[in-house]
Amino acid sequence: MDKKSAVALGTFDGVHLGHQQIIKETVKFAKKNQLIPIAITFDPHPQQFIVPARGLKLLTTLSERKSLLKSFGIEKVQVIKFNKNIQELSYETFIEKHLTRKLRAQIVFVGFDYAFGKNRSGSVKELRKLGKEFSFGVKVIRPVKKNHHIIKSSLIRNLITHGNFNEGVGLLGHPYRITGLVVSGHSRGRELGVRTANLKLDQDKLIPQMGVYLGKAGNHKCVINIGNRPTFGAQSFAIEVHLLRFDKDLYKKKLAVDLHKKIRDEIHFADIEDLKAQIHKDIAICQNAVL
Repeated sequence: MDKKSAVALGTFDGVHLGHQQIIKETVKFAKKNQLIPIAITFDPHPQQFIVPARGLKLLTTLSERKSLLKSFGIEKVQVIKFNKNIQELSYETFIEKHLTRKLRAQIVFVGFDYAFGKNRSGSVKELRKLGKEFSFGVKVIRPVKKNHHIIKSSLIRNLITHGNFNEGVGLLGHPYRITGLVVSGHSRGRELGVRTANLKLDQDKLIPQMGVYLGKAGNHKCVINIGNRPTFGAQSFAIEVHLLRFDKDLYKKKLAVDLHKKIRDEIHFADIEDLKAQIHKDIAICQNAVL
């Protein structure tokens, strides 16, 4: 690589408001100094490799993460495959190999609590020392807080799956995207007079808490149901998407849906007619919503 770079260093799962501050500072500095703004991320997520038993689910798939990073002005996303070699790499060697030689970093931007290298032994302090040795600057971004919380991916994961989805989206700073293949379902939507697309997500993707959501797929508003469909007694999990004013066949196609807001929990209705009435109420809410 001929041109020098400004590098945002992290994993950036979710590309939340805290990450965005790192990215914005990186892009701003790069533009001012004619550098290439680059973000480093890891795949798989280091925690997935180091402690697989934990079963960590991600806010963003790799493709979603790359798309978000580029939407905030990053020109190149450097994906480092996290494996045994990377895990055992000392922080000195990591910096020399990936930041200095490969990316020709002139400056590196990191979060306040960033740690890297074998056993996370490299802290911001060590990064500053190596910056002097390899002639690159280091800019540490202060924590971003909202609602008295420091914004972190772990907090958002908890809110989206077990807490308050809408608060979690507020900390992300963008809708929660789910991307999946449209697969065959049980044709429940047709029985109810509402056509739905059934989504199969990546196995590592974090699925939001059960309930009904408002969202958009491209330019089309949609109502998304995540749950076990208890009214039918099926207890079979599904993610069903009803696109408003849309009647094309999406079977076996990839669909990206941005969840903006959760409007209610999953409900067990006494009969199908009550369920139909509620579905039409949900659709009316979606039609009138500003998304």
